[in-house]
Amino acid sequence: PTLTRIQELSIGWCPNNNTSDDGCCEMTNAISSLSSLSHLQLRLSGVNSITDRTMKSMCTMLCSLIKLLHLDLDLGNNKKITDSGVIDVSHGLSQLTHLISFQINLERCSGVSDEGVSHVMDAIQSLQHLSLLRISLEYCSNVTDVGGEKIGDIVRAHTSLIDVEVNVEWTCISSGGVANLRSVRNTRSFHQLKIISQYR
Repeated sequence: PTLTRIQELSIGWCPNNNTSDDGCCEMTNAISSLSSLSHLQLRLSGVNSITDRTMKSMCTMLCSLIKLLHLDLDLGNNKKITDSGVIDVSHGLSQLTHLISFQINLERCSGVSDEGVSHVMDAIQSLQHLSLLRISLEYCSNVTDVGGEKIGDIVRAHTSLIDVEVNVEWTCISSGGVANLRSVRNTRSFHQLKIISQYR
């Protein structure tokens, strides 16, 4: 009973360890029971053995955490995560109707493309109270101008988003695509809109 009242939780796993999907799924299943959580941070960067199976389990977990206000998912440097897994996470994300801030790191996830990015942004569009967004796609070589345009369209239209940072450094988004992303700041007011790219 005491555990179910936990409101803030941060879990980090060491990179390059032997953690399996089984271990991660057990973790997400346990977190699913923490119905009072308002803050959740999961650091799974570089846990190379996890796959889309963990992402599917994470979807189920997120669907159970309807009181979440702040979510930080570090999934970077996981080459076995693909669009399919990101789509699953996006579905869970879309259920978090009270979410105020969302951070996701997909840096060096080479299996993630414009399709996965599009689903993440569609989920973000549905979160009416979201005001802070951090998304890192650094070195995601399958993300192109199509994904960049989707990010720009959603950030432009989502008027509750006022603090935004997007890292598209060393993706396949062109200099023109980056310029279009940066032009979003001209369409409405932001507390911060920061676009990180190799193009200055």
